[in-house]
Amino acid sequence: MLKSILSVGIGMVLLLPSPPIKSGTKKVSLLNLNQPYQDQWEKDGNKRIPFKSVEDNNRLWKDVIKSRNKVAGYDDTEFANRINYCRYIGESVVLQKKEKFILENVLKYMLRCNHTQQQMITHYLEKDYKDDEKVLSQELISLYVYKEDEDVNEFMREKK
Repeated sequence: MLKSILSVGIGMVLLLPSPPIKSGTKKVSLLNLNQPYQDQWEKDGNKRIPFKSVEDNNRLWKDVIKSRNKVAGYDDTEFANRINYCRYIGESVVLQKKEKFILENVLKYMLRCNHTQQQMITHYLEKDYKDDEKVLSQELISLYVYKEDEDVNEFMREKK
């Protein structure tokens, strides 16, 4: 009899909903990259069309890549990869900073990403490194950082 009462009591405790446990950890915010830009763009230079879905965003960037390929005369995969990567970075930064999700703000961070990547590629093409060398240093990092990045510049000053 005691065993059955004890097992029913334990079963009820386990089945009762419990309040969520609050922890001291920060909430993880998930970025919603599946949304259209909140502004309009010109198509064929005469009509302003709003971004209605994320497919409109994707179509814009595919058109940019197609235009580049047409001008270059070949399928420039490096450009396409850089555009797609920097687009992701730009959109993520805009959403994390809770700025307005418009094309201008995304482009602002995309251009910084692209500039940084180009500097890094140029730097590594000019240098010949061996595997045992430590190539990341404050001097190398400072080559890739815009002067207006005050947070990074402050970080650099503290480490010296």
